Amino acid sequence: MKTLGVFELTGCGGCALNIVFLYNKLFDIVSIYEIKEFHMVSSYREDGPVDIALVSGSVSTQRDLDTLKYAREHSRFLMAIGTCATHGNMQSSVEGDIKKKLESIGIEDNYMNALNSKPIVEYVKVDFALPGCPYDKDELYQALMLLAKGVEPVYKDYPVCVECKLNEYECVLVKRGIPCLGPLTVGGCNAICLRSGVGCIGCRGPLPKGANPASEARILRELGYDDEYIHKKFKTFGGGELKW
Repeated sequence: MKTLGVFELTGCGGCALNIVFLYNKLFDIVSIYEIKEFHMVSSYREDGPVDIALVSGSVSTQRDLDTLKYAREHSRFLMAIGTCATHGNMQSSVEGDIKKKLESIGIEDNYMNALNSKPIVEYVKVDFALPGCPYDKDELYQALMLLAKGVEPVYKDYPVCVECKLNEYECVLVKRGIPCLGPLTVGGCNAICLRSGVGCIGCRGPLPKGANPASEARILRELGYDDEYIHKKFKTFGGGELKW
C-alpha cells in the first residue's frame, strides 16, 4: 500500500475539504493509500516519508515554509493542489511588504512570522501542479489513481477557450462584451463558467506560456474598462503574474 500525506498552508481550507467531497470515491483512495497526515480530517499524524504529498495553500508564514520543506524532504512525489499553491492566488496579489502592513495596524512581526505570500512552486520542486479555486476534485482523483499505477498525470497547458470551443459555447468576450479571462487561463475546468453564460474569472491561474495579456488588455479597453480594472482583474488569482 502506498502512503499519502495532505499538508495545508495558508488558505481558506477549501482545497483540503475538496478531498473529503470526493465522497464514495474517497473509499477508493483509502483502499490504495495509507494516509499518514490529513489535519482537515483528523489530528492523527505519523512522522516519516510518504509516497505522495498533497500541498494546498500558499507560503505566507514561516510555519508554512517549514511545513512545505518537511513535505518536500519526506515525499517521493509532491503535488501542488489549488491555485494558492500553484500561482499564489488572492493573498499573493497583495501589493507591498506584508510585515510593514501588519506593523501599520499595530501587529508586531513576531506575532505571525509573516512572509509575503508566494506559491509553493517558488520554494520547492513540484512534481505536478493542479490549479483551481478550488480544483476539480475528479481531476485530483484521476491523478491519484494514475500515480497508484505508476503513471504520472499530464499537466494541462491549453487555455479555457479550447474547452469552450469543444463545448460549442458562445464567446462571451467577443459576442457579448463580457470580460473573460479564458484566453489567458489554464484549462481543465471544462469551461464551467462559460456554460452559465458568464466570463472566466481566471481561477485556475495564468497559462505557463502562450498567453497574450497585452491583447486581452486591449480588448477590455475597447469595451470601456480602464487600466485599474484590468490590473485588478489580471492579478486576482495570478498573484500579479500577468503583465502587459
